[in-house]
Amino acid sequence: MIRFILRRLGWSLLVLWFVATVTFFGSLRVGDPVVTLAGPHASARDRDYIRRFYHLDRPPVEQYARYMGNLVRGDLGRSFRYRQPVATLIAVRLPRTLLLGVMVIAFELFFGILAGTIAALRRGTRTESLVLGATFVGISTPTFLSGKLFLFIVAYQWGWFPIGGYGDTALSHVWHGILPAVTIGLLGTAWQARLVRGELVEVLQSDYVRTARAKGLSPAAVVVKHALRNALLPVLTSLGLSFGALFSGAIVTEAIFAWPGLGRLAFEAITGMDLPVMMGTVLLASTGILVGNLLTDLLYAALDPRIRRG
Repeated sequence: MIRFILRRLGWSLLVLWFVATVTFFGSLRVGDPVVTLAGPHASARDRDYIRRFYHLDRPPVEQYARYMGNLVRGDLGRSFRYRQPVATLIAVRLPRTLLLGVMVIAFELFFGILAGTIAALRRGTRTESLVLGATFVGISTPTFLSGKLFLFIVAYQWGWFPIGGYGDTALSHVWHGILPAVTIGLLGTAWQARLVRGELVEVLQSDYVRTARAKGLSPAAVVVKHALRNALLPVLTSLGLSFGALFSGAIVTEAIFAWPGLGRLAFEAITGMDLPVMMGTVLLASTGILVGNLLTDLLYAALDPRIRRG
């Protein structure tokens, strides 16, 4: 098990280095940030000063070496827009996005497993068709569209939830985060429901489920204790893959609902050409995805010894 963990950690660090390298050299191709920083009416002297201050006048290789050295020390650079360390900006907004992420995962697991189980147990009925139709809508609807619809209809027209913001207390944070969490979680919930349905249909036809029924166990006990437990193993893998969709969905959703998290920070950095913040948020998102996949692999390996031996 230790060798398995070390191997996964090594691959994760290698991927993280690759992401940091690609992000850095990609940032050199998006344009000159000095123009954005100095403004259209700045003199050549002012632009040269800004370029020297942020070490943008140095060769790309030297900039890369400085950037990687700073990363090792935990220094993500200084924001062009806020004039603050990127690490400080991220530290303030990270808990808000983590709260949103926990709500999204809880929403996906509860409603995805519930809908998938209902569809599997009502196979061949209108209920199954209704669930599958709803999952098709959830998969095919873009996040920005569902967010706009929720904001206009549910929040503005009906007044059921706040239009946007974050609130002042812990309870209000959760209350303000319901619509953003549902918006982000629709896609994952639809995938979870389809995955659970497919796995559960297959498990319900297995020999050990027939044996459990022959022993006289109640239908609920057969589903919960035997069928559903084995059908949920692939859900772990899909949860690891959903971390990427979580951050990409947060960029749009947090901008729509004015949720002051990492997604909104990344959106403002993209629109404002704030390269240090862009690179920092991409690196943090990649780290989150890698950590999620690593935890998924470890949990899967603990449940299935064949994986860690492979």
